[in-house]
Amino acid sequence: MRSLRTPLIAAVAAGIALAGLTGCSSEAVQQATDLGSSVASDVADGVAGIDGKAIQDGMSSVAGGIDGALDTALEGADVTSDGVVPDGFPSAAVPLVDGTVLGGGAGPNGSGWVVQVRAGSVDDFATAAQQLTDAGYTESAKRADGSSAFGMFRSDGYRVVLTFSENQDSGGGSGSVTATYIVTPR
Repeated sequence: MRSLRTPLIAAVAAGIALAGLTGCSSEAVQQATDLGSSVASDVADGVAGIDGKAIQDGMSSVAGGIDGALDTALEGADVTSDGVVPDGFPSAAVPLVDGTVLGGGAGPNGSGWVVQVRAGSVDDFATAAQQLTDAGYTESAKRADGSSAFGMFRSDGYRVVLTFSENQDSGGGSGSVTATYIVTPR
């Protein structure tokens, strides 16, 4: 069985790194966008045929680092659990899956946003991905199974890294599902 750890960490890191490009030249942003697309292609090729446990293990290993990476990408913005999307979030351009908004955070000067939503199940990832494509986004990578899902999407205006993860309850069983949207302007 192949490990998902390296390609998944690289893909999430690339998406998060794109969020920190505020103030860079358009050439630097284009290079980073090209890098993100390249990583997404590598991830799409690399995850084909990987079983659900490997994805879940990879998502679990990434989950602990996401908070710190988001903090870096959003330049110290707090990711809150206040139940509202952050100020400036482009709600009209980035449809969120049905569920309860848990909270989010915003980078300075519109550099990026993160929103977390409690979804009904990991299966809702398909609906979320369809909502993004219906809103004009192009999918550049996507992988899902019964316990986790990951996708990268882009439109003329934004890039979206979308993850769904099943949270374990205290007894080790399946618990709630969290959808995390990392959104950056293009």
